Amino acid sequence: MNNLYKIRYVILLVLIAILCQTPLFAQTMASNPVLWLDAPDPSIIRVGNNYYMVSTTMYFNPGVPIMKSTDLVTWTTVSYVYDILSNQDETNMLNGKSMYGKGSWAASLRYANGYYYVYFFFLIRPIKHIFTELPI
Repeated sequence: MNNLYKIRYVILLVLIAILCQTPLFAQTMASNPVLWLDAPDPSIIRVGNNYYMVSTTMYFNPGVPIMKSTDLVTWTTVSYVYDILSNQDETNMLNGKSMYGKGSWAASLRYANGYYYVYFFFLIRPIKHIFTELPI
């Protein structure tokens, strides 16, 4: 009787191993880095079954990418918060000026009452920006 239990136990383990390989039970394996891009200061929220992320773009335009995922592994850039934040010598790289090391920093993404909000600080002009009409 003891051998019969061992055989049943081995068969059960084999069946569990087979079931775990099926798509129903298998989980997506992620490896680092998840994103092959420079996305500092990420701000991530969940709305329904979707996750949204924004990050700092500093001196790059368009600025503050909006990314979307359903599994926190596969991300797609769906839009940007702005094309050009301001029309001045630094942002247009005119008259020997640039906004290297300046621009948008530490974007924060929130969702409330059907609206998405992005808040960040702009280092060329010491002002804060809040966007609500986001192309998500």
